[in-house]
Amino acid sequence: MRSDNWSLRKIASEAGVLPKVARDAAAEGVIDAAYLVETDVVLVRLYGALKRLVWPEERRPANQDQGLRVWEAITVETARAAIPDDITPDSALFIHQTGCTLASGPGPYCQALFKLADQPFYFAPIGKWFEELPSRRQARGLALEPEAV
Repeated sequence: MRSDNWSLRKIASEAGVLPKVARDAAAEGVIDAAYLVETDVVLVRLYGALKRLVWPEERRPANQDQGLRVWEAITVETARAAIPDDITPDSALFIHQTGCTLASGPGPYCQALFKLADQPFYFAPIGKWFEELPSRRQARGLALEPEAV
């Protein structure tokens, strides 16, 4: 969905992150600052969460920019490929040190949890984040209006 009124500041605001996070996401190629779209909100929100992750036994100096780690790039590309066609309200990414698993629903959640039982992981509810986009909120509002009458 193309919208000419998206800016890095607005993307950051909708994602609930600092504008610097959106600028960094653009600098690292997560989003294209010249062609911003609404779904970039989800990618920036995910990027902001990933940049804060440090796995056990991983050394990562806070004052040194290291670019996207391999598992971060895999996760961002998995999310980008899934949005919007493969996303449902219960879609989530189970992010681990070697990549991620996209799952939707109880069965796939259990399968991902079983696979990751002995290692640390991060759960990113990208389906929920997608449903919080302004156009999705408006669509739900419009869908609920006729029933309320």
